[in-house]
Amino acid sequence: MSGHQAKRTKIRTAHAVTAIFTCFRIKTLKTSKTLTIRPATLDDVEPLADLSHSTVLVLYPDIIGREAVEGYVASGAVPAFYTERNAWCQVAVIDNKPVGACALRDNAIDLMMVTLDLQRAGIGARLLEDGEAILFAEHSRITLDSFRHNEQAVNFYAKHGWKVDHEFIDEEYGIEMVRMFKLKS
Repeated sequence: MSGHQAKRTKIRTAHAVTAIFTCFRIKTLKTSKTLTIRPATLDDVEPLADLSHSTVLVLYPDIIGREAVEGYVASGAVPAFYTERNAWCQVAVIDNKPVGACALRDNAIDLMMVTLDLQRAGIGARLLEDGEAILFAEHSRITLDSFRHNEQAVNFYAKHGWKVDHEFIDEEYGIEMVRMFKLKS
């Protein structure tokens, strides 16, 4: 195990007790469900890839273009991402079904995703809170990148105390991005 992996395992172990038992009551339509945030397992790769595909196919064509979205989905990058980043991913679960994910990388939120039918139900806020806690255990300044024209995401992060650091163009894809940051309080 590399030093980086050992360090992550130490943090994850300390945080896992909280994460596994982090349950919230959320109201969705006329029912109340229990939301659990827990570390990802390899069994989550396929359901999280399906969740990401369905969300990306609906929300991102207007943001980055249909061709870019379809190419990304067809590339197999989504299941590869969840497989490679599995040890760094927290999963939101309702009724034993993954409904969202937050992946971390170094001092950054690397990905946030919530199933379409449960967006704006508090799941993203809980995942973000959980990811921030893990990152702030080791870092005083954390970052994330978002598509510049994903106003829903940029506004969501701003609502939760994130500030715009700078805008940039993704060199690989030519997409306008925004880097945001948050300081440990």
